[in-house]
Amino acid sequence: MKRFLYDIFIILAVILVFNTILFLFAENYYYSSYEKYPDKKFNSFILSDSHGERMGKYPAKYGVFNFSAGSDSYCDMKRKLVFLLENGYNVDKIYITVDDHTLSPYKEKTNNLDRSVIYTSANAYTNYYKYLKEKYIKYYLPIFQPKVFSLFKSYSKAKLKNICHTHKRLSTKKTWSELSEQERINRVKHRMKKQFSTNVKSTSLQNTLLEIISLCQKNEIELIGIKFPLSNSYIELLDSMSYGADQLFISKDLKVIDLKEVFVDNPEYFANQDHINSKGSKIFTEILFKK
Repeated sequence: MKRFLYDIFIILAVILVFNTILFLFAENYYYSSYEKYPDKKFNSFILSDSHGERMGKYPAKYGVFNFSAGSDSYCDMKRKLVFLLENGYNVDKIYITVDDHTLSPYKEKTNNLDRSVIYTSANAYTNYYKYLKEKYIKYYLPIFQPKVFSLFKSYSKAKLKNICHTHKRLSTKKTWSELSEQERINRVKHRMKKQFSTNVKSTSLQNTLLEIISLCQKNEIELIGIKFPLSNSYIELLDSMSYGADQLFISKDLKVIDLKEVFVDNPEYFANQDHINSKGSKIFTEILFKK
């Protein structure tokens, strides 16, 4: 019996140590990079995924807080909007992405629901246990979160690889403008294969976007859709493919600022096929808020 209890103790101790390691990793390299709280001096906000995140703090110059984060879906954006409304922010205007890919089914899985949960309150859940489970238990027990474990594994492999290679290699990575046209096309095809894997839009994400529209109407918030810049190579292959978030806005008589073609002749403003770089972000921000 003593041997059995000893074995159980060792197993629990190992689990506890491993969970602690995962928690410290998640806290410092995963959650902290996402968590941000706007100053209440802001009345206008941008809600977007990585396309809006690239704008950094440039919008603050125009009195707009950039509440975007890479991989955010409309579910994450709704949580942020509700957070603002529940916590005394005087929200006058919301800029939100209505890019062609935002209603893609892949966004149902590629999102930040495990991180945007920090912006939720008990009001968002059907019972208090679910609230505790989603917001606190999963947070403090990352050993049960496959996504955190996967990120930790990738991080560890990268660190070990750096340790094993004593000689640093000079980076030969080309910028987007330095790539040949064929290299650009290949990268666009790879990207689009993920974003447009099916012709059917996500009904759940569309419903969430409709809920965002309803919340803004109910609280007398001006809601404006944004279509972010795309490279010329991306636009040519994209053609008319779209899941129609912008058309949903138009059908509701909501304003859409379509700037996806604004930099078609400026490859030097792109970091890759569908993300602008720092230089492009600064110029894009100026163009956007002069509209």
